[in-house]
Amino acid sequence: MKKLIIASLISLLFYSCTSNENRFRKSPVDQMIIEMSDLNDFTIILEDMDAEEHLFTQNFYRHKYKVITLGADSIPQVKKTDWYDVSQDFFQLHSGDIGMEIASKVDGKLSKQVSPPGYSGYVGNERYGHWQRDNSGQSFWVFYGQYAMMRSIFNMGYYGRVYRSGYYDYTSHYRSGRNYYGGSVGTPKYGTYSSGAQKANPTFSNRMSSSSGFKNTVNRSVSRSPARYSAGSRASSTSSSSRSNSSSSRYGSGSSSRSRSYSRGGK
Repeated sequence: MKKLIIASLISLLFYSCTSNENRFRKSPVDQMIIEMSDLNDFTIILEDMDAEEHLFTQNFYRHKYKVITLGADSIPQVKKTDWYDVSQDFFQLHSGDIGMEIASKVDGKLSKQVSPPGYSGYVGNERYGHWQRDNSGQSFWVFYGQYAMMRSIFNMGYYGRVYRSGYYDYTSHYRSGRNYYGGSVGTPKYGTYSSGAQKANPTFSNRMSSSSGFKNTVNRSVSRSPARYSAGSRASSTSSSSRSNSSSSRYGSGSSSRSRSYSRGGK
């Protein structure tokens, strides 16, 4: 019994030291930002995440990313990364952000504001598309033909149309430094708990449904995330009015905001 107690204490001490070390190391996203410092435009999307938590041994947290850069004639180039080890803090920070942009650079301006896929530099940007009205009179975003592949790159088919009113809600959240997940109260359009993300990221969805341990880790991390909503609103994707957020423990507000320097429809 004495040996077991000593072994347990050593394991806890090792975990504490490792955890502190992880807390201060650069995240993979920071490393990618440094490596792409010569680029004027890029988008980093959280593609997948995994975790293993143990009582007496080291915990593991991992991310996969989708990186979009611009090639010739502003045609997007896509790269999906392998698994990266991340710190527990970084895992918790973005535990609610599957399928979301977690870093972007637009016209040379860097942001780590979490945004729905494609929103930071492409949706609303008249270089890539325009607003079109449907039969009910609502305006939704349409990419020009040469950029039609962006719908697939950002998995927009899984999330439904981007309506202008919802996009206005996003810009309002963005400018006030709050993350935007769309949808009505309790039913986000984007992020970890959205049906769109579950369809667009089947490996993550299968992991959530097949492993209660992993699901509990994600749920705990979302509730503890320093980026979660402490107060605020969740806006409808088809209405420009904001609703009071009754699930404030699940979704986060961002820590920074910036204004766009170029013209974007209606902004």
